Amino acid sequence: MSTSQNATDWYRVSLTECPDYLDQVATWHHRECIRQGLQSRPEVRRERLLQHLTGAASVPHTWLALTRSNAQLIGCVSVVSYHLGARPGTPDTDTPLWLSSLFVLPDYRGQGVASDLIGGVLKFAGQLGMPSLWLTATDQSEFYRRQGWQLVRRAKLGGRWVNVMNLELSETLKTLR
Repeated sequence: MSTSQNATDWYRVSLTECPDYLDQVATWHHRECIRQGLQSRPEVRRERLLQHLTGAASVPHTWLALTRSNAQLIGCVSVVSYHLGARPGTPDTDTPLWLSSLFVLPDYRGQGVASDLIGGVLKFAGQLGMPSLWLTATDQSEFYRRQGWQLVRRAKLGGRWVNVMNLELSETLKTLR
């Protein structure tokens, strides 16, 4: 099991290793889409997440944060490609990857869970040779800015303005080693 190397009350693991959590993650993804004013159906979220189970070095991919004491699911994050026609697999380094669907249960926020999940995505993207990662943010832009992400532009997504942010991985990965 490939877990994060931190001395905390939780650990990070790939959804590919713990597929029993797929339905809960799909529910969280659906709720977050609705909260952001995007169209969503639970069965579509679940179907899309099934593509995250194709392999350890495959995109799309999802990681979970689980408690050490009882393996309770407390958070998740995904990396995806929005490239038209993208299929699960190892992406070309010219195809942008997007950090997506970061969620941490309210009782665990502010304890480093989100930062640990993001760190796992950064290492994964670096291992794939990706030069950068992208994300869109609304109410958490300042959190991402503190993590080193740069605002590139504002855009309308699903009728709502979002910040499109980028993180160059070359320098960031040096601090994670």
